[in-house]
Formats: sequence, C-alpha cells, structure tokens
Amino acid sequence: MLGDEVDRLIDVFLEDTPRLLARLEIAASGPDYDALRDAAHSLKSSSANLGAMMLSAAAKRIEHGAREGNLARPAVAVALVTNEFARARRALRSGSRAAS
Repeated sequence: MLGDEVDRLIDVFLEDTPRLLARLEIAASGPDYDALRDAAHSLKSSSANLGAMMLSAAAKRIEHGAREGNLARPAVAVALVTNEFARARRALRSGSRAAS
C-alpha cells in the first residue's frame, strides 16, 4: 500500500536534491552562511524522512556550522554531502526496485 507513495517520495527526493546540492556549492564559494544554512536544513530534513541518516547528519553539520558562522572549509563540507548523496541515491534506487 505504501510502496507507490514511497517510490514517489524517493523520485521527488532524487529530482530535488541535485538542486539543493547546487545551491550548497554556490553558497560555499562565498561563503554565504544563510544560503548554506537554508539549503542544508532542507536536505537534512528530506534525507532523514527517507532514512538516509548519514546524508542527513552531513547536512546537519553544515547547517549548524553555517548557523554559528564558523563552518571550516565549506567547499569540503559540501563535497562530503555530495558524496553521501551519491551513496544514498544508490541505496534508495536499489531498495525501491527491490520493493517493486
């Protein structure tokens, strides 16, 4: 019963997250702490909702560092989030197909 809904949520997440990652990359180049905080907050929440907890934790580190204005090496932090998204994407795609 939830299978179709979960698949739709995964699809939306996989479509929206690259835009959030692009926002993070642009914000890291400034650094623009407000933009980093906002994009990381969105990513933290959406990834946690789908069980991508390592991705959520990486986004949370950016969110908190940006909120405090002391995020060391923002570009590196964003690269780590990007890598975690790649891992989460593979897991979500394989899990989604396994449930089908």
